[in-house]
Amino acid sequence: MNMYSRLLPVLLLLLLLPGFPLPAQSRQQPGPVAPTSFFGTYAYLAYSILDQGTSPEPLPAQGVGGTLLLRPDGTYQKRLTLTANGGPMRFDQDGRFTFTPGRISFTYPDKSGRPRTDEGTFQLSKGRLTITLAGFPAGNQSTYTLRHQ
Repeated sequence: MNMYSRLLPVLLLLLLLPGFPLPAQSRQQPGPVAPTSFFGTYAYLAYSILDQGTSPEPLPAQGVGGTLLLRPDGTYQKRLTLTANGGPMRFDQDGRFTFTPGRISFTYPDKSGRPRTDEGTFQLSKGRLTITLAGFPAGNQSTYTLRHQ
């Protein structure tokens, strides 16, 4: 009996044993991760509202400012300011966000403390983030344009 015929049963046994990792199996493949540039602080540049009952064109808000902080742990902090009714108005929100390629959702407590979720799309290109969230009734939407700081 030659050496190969004696080693063959041992090699087959090792390959068939559960828990015996093959070199390619021992390395775990990383899951999908957002590019690190996605997370961080963004400055609001523009905000518009499409209200189909009022106009077929989006209405731009005036005096847009503030920041949106997206953290890697899935939490966010929104500090949006607009000029309306003769002065600045603040819209502060703290909550959680989730995303998949091209889709994003924000969950936060409403005024009564119940969770509310806004969903929509996003596009990030060269540090410019555009978020479009579905409004109510269906067909209405809000669009935010931000720049990564």
